[in-house]
Amino acid sequence: MLRHPLFNQSPNQIKIQTGKVARLMPLMLSLLVAVSATAVAGTPAKKSPAPAHSVKSKTAPAPAKKAEPKTTDGKTGDAKDAVDKAALDKEIEASLATATKVDPLAVLKEPGQYMSKKVTFTGTFNRFADIALDYKKAFRDSRDYVTFFILRPDVDSHTIPLAEMKLFFPRKKSPEVMDLETGDKIQVIGTEFSTALDEPWIDVEHIKILEKTEKHERKHQPEF
Repeated sequence: MLRHPLFNQSPNQIKIQTGKVARLMPLMLSLLVAVSATAVAGTPAKKSPAPAHSVKSKTAPAPAKKAEPKTTDGKTGDAKDAVDKAALDKEIEASLATATKVDPLAVLKEPGQYMSKKVTFTGTFNRFADIALDYKKAFRDSRDYVTFFILRPDVDSHTIPLAEMKLFFPRKKSPEVMDLETGDKIQVIGTEFSTALDEPWIDVEHIKILEKTEKHERKHQPEF
């Protein structure tokens, strides 16, 4: 039968080995304590949350006051409108200087005489319309233009538009005529671009209001 080596040792040998173990025990305990202390010292301490009352509340700043839009010369609001109107009046006057003053009935009678010529004439505004737009032989797109009529200057007893004269006005210039009313006296500046159907077809550059009709006679607002 096999026996553990310890059982084969003499009593003196066992005593010597037991003494060695007894002397090593204090050293081993010291090392274990030192290792435990080092591990505890290296562990970072957890930060406790700051108390609620220590957080400073931030008040949102008041929104800045929006400045009024200004023109390039520093003016605002109505001043800008006045500047625009003054610029428009100046543009109309410059256009008039290069136009030939004519009688609308003369243009209607002989449209070929005024082909590609810039002309100007006066009349009484009747209304805006969509007649003659998108006509292939003298094309003007209805998305970009409106037509309008003036009254026949040779008829006083009835309200008859001068429908044979085709007058085209660009929609992009609609702000120029937002005050235009039926019965207003106007000056038209434009260039004849076609004589289709033996009638004058005119691109109108400007409509200048010369005289406003009385309020109780007004019946129409421009529609764009």
